Amino acid sequence: MVKKALKERLSLRAICRVFGAGLNWPQSFARSFWEQTPNNLGLSPQLAGRIKKLQVFGIQADELWSFVQKKVNKRWIWVAYDPVHRLVVAYHIGGRGKGAAKKFWDKIPPVLQGCNFETDDREAYQSIIPPAQHEAGKDLTFYIEGFNATIRARVSRLVRKSLSFSKLDKWHDLAIGWFFWQFNLERQHYI
Repeated sequence: MVKKALKERLSLRAICRVFGAGLNWPQSFARSFWEQTPNNLGLSPQLAGRIKKLQVFGIQADELWSFVQKKVNKRWIWVAYDPVHRLVVAYHIGGRGKGAAKKFWDKIPPVLQGCNFETDDREAYQSIIPPAQHEAGKDLTFYIEGFNATIRARVSRLVRKSLSFSKLDKWHDLAIGWFFWQFNLERQHYI
């Protein structure tokens, strides 16, 4: 039940209140799961190949604003999302410039780097995605914008007006990565 609660918009303190536990145990429990997140978010090479083969829309990429400890400590969550299979292909948490964009691109599985991508008009995307594979425009990111709303609805540390913020970069990154992995596992049952 606690593992399921971690996938919903409950802070660790809220989980403590619901299950009548002290804060140390839920933190240790959550961290043990977060540290098991695979780098590929559960995308096997076969599934990545299927995504490439069945590409109807481009893989959509966008970033979400987040922060660690204080709102001035901004962290941008770069997300690549396959709207056909409704899977997170890759993510990166960092700045918003070209350096972060390059790190994000390097996390996209090589087989999928040959796909078409749809993004907004940010210059950072133009620096990493080959022009022949890149289509830019605000109207092209419809699916990932909806997915971003889902993320904000389900991850308490990403709600803009919340006390459930991350205190350390490590746990911020791992908690968000774990959510993406669990989201992918849920979706793969329907593929």
